Amino acid sequence: MGDVRLRAGAVEWRQVEGEIVALDLDSSEYLAINRSGTAIWPLLADGATREDLAIHLAQEYGIERSAAEHDVGAFLDVLSERGLLE
Repeated sequence: MGDVRLRAGAVEWRQVEGEIVALDLDSSEYLAINRSGTAIWPLLADGATREDLAIHLAQEYGIERSAAEHDVGAFLDVLSERGLLE
């Protein structure tokens, strides 16, 4: 399974006081990134496998791996629908 990453030029973002502030450049809309999304966002910027994202999320929040995989999948689906992933 290959890496998943944010599409270059699709979004501008910064981490500010532990939160992600992101702007979808195509729609000029700000994105609301929840805490679990904030935990994996930098990994998405660099490129990571879905498995790596789920492992990181499970470790960060002490949740079951299956729950983390579900959350990662749902988050990636939203980003994909917006055209923000490569």
